[in-house]
Amino acid sequence: MKRLLSIFILLAGLLMVSCQDKYVASVTELQLASVSPGAGYSGGIITIYGRNFSDVFGENKVFVGDLEAKVLEYSAWDLTIVLPEQPIGTYPIKVVTPKGEVTGLNFDYIEKPEHEYIVSTIAGNGKNTHADGNGSGAQFAFPEGLVLDKDGNLWVSQRGSTCAIRKIDPNFNVTTVVSLTSAQLPWHGSFAPDGTYWFAGKPAAKIFKVGKDNTLGEVALTGATLDNPMDVRFDKSGNAWICNRGTNEVLKVAGTVVTKKYDVPVNACITFDAKGRAIVGSETAGYLYMIEGDKVTQIAGCGALSQSGNADGTKGDPSTATIGCTCGIFAAKDGSVYFCDRTNLSVRKITPDESGDYTKGTVKTLVSGYYPSDLWVTDDCTRIYLTSATQHVVRMIEVF
Repeated sequence: MKRLLSIFILLAGLLMVSCQDKYVASVTELQLASVSPGAGYSGGIITIYGRNFSDVFGENKVFVGDLEAKVLEYSAWDLTIVLPEQPIGTYPIKVVTPKGEVTGLNFDYIEKPEHEYIVSTIAGNGKNTHADGNGSGAQFAFPEGLVLDKDGNLWVSQRGSTCAIRKIDPNFNVTTVVSLTSAQLPWHGSFAPDGTYWFAGKPAAKIFKVGKDNTLGEVALTGATLDNPMDVRFDKSGNAWICNRGTNEVLKVAGTVVTKKYDVPVNACITFDAKGRAIVGSETAGYLYMIEGDKVTQIAGCGALSQSGNADGTKGDPSTATIGCTCGIFAAKDGSVYFCDRTNLSVRKITPDESGDYTKGTVKTLVSGYYPSDLWVTDDCTRIYLTSATQHVVRMIEVF
């Protein structure tokens, strides 16, 4: 009996030692997970993801190499910073909070672009709700599509818990043009030659239009079945082009009749350059596409979505660039095509070579650190308007 008791005590002791030696992860420890984008330039904005950062102003200190960065936005899960000035190269990231310090991520500095960009919020205050008002006094619930009308008003399709088409005037006054149901949830849209506003009703698998008197109607199309329509844009001839993501087709519509179908994988947005060529962005293919005549061509991207290293690729060879989920796209007057890279939280552009060949052009990342949904570039290319759906605001990027 004594022997059995001794064995029991010995086993219990070993079990206690084993439990004491076993590592149990702490849910309160400071950790780094990732940085987006993975490459940028001095003065650029990036976001560091992790956990257990401080939610108190001034308690998060971020170092890139030996230099301290300015912290713009902070929460327990992410930190948005301005990169300090330093030479091109790879630098470690260190975060210091009252809980301690942590390293483990590296960031690649690349060549600084020729222009400077200042980003400001012109409407919305980050609250996920619906209210008309001026500037930050207005509120948005997932602002998605964006288009400028002939009078200088920005039209915004809102796809959140309160679905609506909103309008922002030149003085940043926000009004609701028409309220929608969740079944009519709007994605992107544009103005038809007759001045009506058409938009893609994604879950309804329909195209809707808002008349000049702000009445809502439906566009009855023939010749194709819509499935997850994402965007509708008009070419110079007045034809509507629809990104029909569910069928991997871009549809060309004359009047209300579908006349052509183009195979473009997971297409999400479309624009037309000065030569009338359609440039199409994809959600998950990792490419930008061009439709010219009956031909569909990959003009940029290597098939990878997430940026790392030289994400913009080699100058003159856009096929070496990484192209993430492209959810908004715009052909500007300067000859470049600007696009929202949602995967990498960046606004970027592709510029063709002097002959207009995109496949020999250059991809550049302009600004990073924001959730970009759609964009519109002014004729003089000095301002870029940008919706940020998950951040519930509309921003303006000024180019200097």
